[in-house]
Amino acid sequence: MKKQIISIALLLAGAAGTLTSCENWLDVTSGSEIRAEDHFKNTEGFRQALIGCYLGMTDQTLYGKDMSWLVPELLGQQFEPYNPNAASTAREHYLQTYTYGTTSAKSFIDASWAKAYNVIVNANEALYYIDKNREVLNDTDYSVIKGELLAIRAYLHLDLARMFGYGNWAARKAEIDAKNAVPYVTTVSKNMTAQVSMSEFFTLLTEDLDEAARLLKAEDPIAGAHEWSYYAEMNADGFYNWRNLHLNYYAVRALQARAYLWEGSAESKQLALQAAEEVIEGFLAMDGKIGNNNHFAWMTSSDVPAYPALALEQVFALNVATLRDLTATFFIENYTDNDNMPLYIIPEDVQTIYEGITSDWRSQTNLLQQTASGASSAGYTSKKYNQNSARGYYSNRVPLIRLPEMYYIAAECYATGSTPNLGLAMERLNTIREKRGIYTPLTGLDAAQIMEEIAKEYRKEFIAEGVMFYFYKRLGYETVPHQTEPMDDSKYVVPYPDFETQTGRVQ
Repeated sequence: MKKQIISIALLLAGAAGTLTSCENWLDVTSGSEIRAEDHFKNTEGFRQALIGCYLGMTDQTLYGKDMSWLVPELLGQQFEPYNPNAASTAREHYLQTYTYGTTSAKSFIDASWAKAYNVIVNANEALYYIDKNREVLNDTDYSVIKGELLAIRAYLHLDLARMFGYGNWAARKAEIDAKNAVPYVTTVSKNMTAQVSMSEFFTLLTEDLDEAARLLKAEDPIAGAHEWSYYAEMNADGFYNWRNLHLNYYAVRALQARAYLWEGSAESKQLALQAAEEVIEGFLAMDGKIGNNNHFAWMTSSDVPAYPALALEQVFALNVATLRDLTATFFIENYTDNDNMPLYIIPEDVQTIYEGITSDWRSQTNLLQQTASGASSAGYTSKKYNQNSARGYYSNRVPLIRLPEMYYIAAECYATGSTPNLGLAMERLNTIREKRGIYTPLTGLDAAQIMEEIAKEYRKEFIAEGVMFYFYKRLGYETVPHQTEPMDDSKYVVPYPDFETQTGRVQ
């Protein structure tokens, strides 16, 4: 099975062609159409195509490294500044200082943009054939595979918009609505996809997510569509195991919450709240085991050694087979070479982030490791991606959506929505705080104070997960750690690749 999956991933990458510009994503020929027709003639072909998309997402230019735990963390100033004089970290230094015009920074921009659209093209090809060859799939496989393909397309487009588009949407809605969006590509063609406005982009995004949610709610085992025994015959190859390694129903609802909050209007906040609360309720109902290897539960500090990156709370994650190699030079325990810095946080900042609350186990040695053999002056590096034999399968997990984000989204919507409920906002925050060992509840806060606590919680919870930059950008923060100059669009908006602007794209 593994050999077959790798083969189809390579086949699809070859079909997509070399991404040198948006107008040359796929060279559609009669030969490639025949190969695709032959591939999408049975259930296994569609399953392999879907898995090929997830494998594409694990590439180091996407969520294996650059678009998850590295570049957004650099842009969000989660770690100490890189040494500008170290040649081996030039790319990281230029990204961390928002020097996007350098060759080093452009290498990230070009590669991540191209790979994202490569995966989108692969998803689009499978989506075309899944309706064309509908008769080869039973209702369950059709709904689940199509739902996940739509969700993959939506996930990648949203992240491209968050990285390469404008933030602070709610505060300047008329301006952002009219701006050009990253291309929202829904077909396989050698022709360029016309740019649309951000308002139109958001419509396309929500249409994909609505359809994905509808399809998955009907048949996804994680949504309780059927008893687990119903899937036994269809699951002979393990396709329905590890649902949080797929964009399952609750992951799609979580992505809807994230998308609606990014847009930020009063109407969208209400929809974000509904989605976040459904994920929270669904997760709590699944506390335990649902079918084969679908295990979800609140984690404790003692769980972390066996389940790194807080794996049991992952709503959606990717299994990155090369994670050990990708993280090897970035998260280093017992590190002493300060001329070639890895990703670390100085002790004073750890104290600030966790407010000196020693009972908060996120700040203790199971998630943070002091470098230089624990010397008092040494910085702390994240242990979320450290790997050892005790961690087994979970050691390769990169989280893309975790449950606490839904609590923070709900808290924000309760605090700042059109009908505020400050009590429920604090209740959602207090739940996470208590789960992390902070037993003094938040009380008597106004909306602004609640937003301050939410910001603190994001930073405590999501170190090395690529979340904080988007939080700052979404809300238009002018001040972020390690920056003396105010943040603005010149820093928040990563420029399009040169090959896009040269072919007429307007950012």
